Amino acid sequence: MEWKDKKILVNGASGFIGSAISKKLLKMGAKVYSIDYSINKITNFDKRIFLIEGDVSKKETWEKVPKEIDYIFHFASPSSVTLFKKEPERCFNVTFWGLYHALEFAKKNGVKKLIYPSTGNVYSGNEFPHIETIFPKPQNLYTASKVACEALANSYADFVKSIGLRISAGYGPGEERKMGFGSPAIIFLKDLMEGKSPEIWGDGSQTRDMVYIEDLVKMIIKSAEIDYSGILNVGSGESVSFKELIEKINKILKVNIKPKFIPKEVNYVEKIELDLALNKNLLGIKSISLEEGLNKFIDYLKASS
Repeated sequence: MEWKDKKILVNGASGFIGSAISKKLLKMGAKVYSIDYSINKITNFDKRIFLIEGDVSKKETWEKVPKEIDYIFHFASPSSVTLFKKEPERCFNVTFWGLYHALEFAKKNGVKKLIYPSTGNVYSGNEFPHIETIFPKPQNLYTASKVACEALANSYADFVKSIGLRISAGYGPGEERKMGFGSPAIIFLKDLMEGKSPEIWGDGSQTRDMVYIEDLVKMIIKSAEIDYSGILNVGSGESVSFKELIEKINKILKVNIKPKFIPKEVNYVEKIELDLALNKNLLGIKSISLEEGLNKFIDYLKASS
């Protein structure tokens, strides 16, 4: 699809995934807009992005958005269980009511498609295979809010084409801005690069599907181009345990730092292994290996330190 001169709303453009989506769309010639409530505190925005000051969970903010928006990538919601524990009401409101207003805007203004993030963590209470047709059993407020968003989007199915992306764990350049709320990759990398022992909750057997940011963005943008609505798993198809992840990083850094094992919390997210059959059929994008992604990320972190 040709993205040149399309008007795209990318909410969350100051965040890890949102900024990467914006960068890619700008490179392809799109006109990118973004809602942000901390407009005066932002230093990492691309100046080509048209900023709209406000809170995505407030109706009045959406009245400032140009009506001619072609596509919406709504990535403004908090992406951490820890953040939801610290500010549950605010995080839920931004997540749920932010998507509600995005859907209302899309319905009223004929937006071609809306893409929003769910999470692979919704599968935490389910047995394998972790496939899109499973009815999730959320085990914390973060995943419950994502299941609520999926249901909300489904209620607009007759009016708005949308895809909720169940993303397992994105990692890569730009993630360092998440300030301690990032993926296991950035958390373990930072500790090991500083010679510290990373902390693992439990015995390290928990697994995540790690997908490199460049591949993740390709899948996100491609999901807007295809003739499909509903839920879609997004990952690399390569699950790794936390113990194995630390071993891989140690090997690349040529160190041998052992992790510390600490008691895990109640309802901790254990093994996530996404079934990507539908993803491969619809998107046809092959991810780079975890080793290649980690090497690229380490090179980036060393160059930017």
